[in-house]
Amino acid sequence: MSDGGASDDAGQEFGQRVELTQRIREILGAYTDDVSILKELLQNADDAGADTVAFCLDKRRFGTHSLVDEQMAGFQGPALLSFNNSVFTEGDLASIQRVGDSGKQKAREKAGKFGIGFNSVYHVTDLPSLITGDHLAFFDPHAAFVPAKSGGGRATGRLYTHTQAAAWASAHSDQLAPYRSAFGCKPGTRFEGTLFRLPLRTVEQASSSRLAPRSITPDSILGLFDGFRREAPHILLFLRHVRRVTLY
Repeated sequence: MSDGGASDDAGQEFGQRVELTQRIREILGAYTDDVSILKELLQNADDAGADTVAFCLDKRRFGTHSLVDEQMAGFQGPALLSFNNSVFTEGDLASIQRVGDSGKQKAREKAGKFGIGFNSVYHVTDLPSLITGDHLAFFDPHAAFVPAKSGGGRATGRLYTHTQAAAWASAHSDQLAPYRSAFGCKPGTRFEGTLFRLPLRTVEQASSSRLAPRSITPDSILGLFDGFRREAPHILLFLRHVRRVTLY
């Protein structure tokens, strides 16, 4: 059927949308206990078959000259690190991008894996990232810090294959510095594990955050560790694979 020469440029974008920061803020309301961050990351690691998990308060500050984008400079300070010795599958990479989808309908044995529970990390950070296997990923619900792949705008996240981009890794050495040597991680070389990095939300970031208007200090994380230690005997009873949990 002829369209009478009408242009496809007519009309405008239309349809239902979800405001990402609002949806995450709603999810955070279900996680009023800060210890839930560690519990969810631990459960996710257990679901993935990891037997070793570690949490670390990294107080170091890193350079800001060779970053993916200058807007990411504010996230080079102290961070909560979460390590486990499992590697993401392609299915895991897809699952962690689905806000509010825990996958429970499809597989009860992987309940909570990277679904709603993962979003508990936004209690402490606005820009979580992870390195696993060949991949490095950044999450930016505000679409304010991570550059889009093309067009010069911003994206809600970006996935890099760090093992196949030696020139890129060399050009962004400051960006990769927080992962280097942490739990044996060597950006540019396949990492046989998963390392989450959660830069602690600063006072300045909290003032404009649409996720959680609360700054997080290293002392906040130490308090979280204390709470986890108190609950650990009960938490560990329900894990199937994890045999070792270490706090640094």
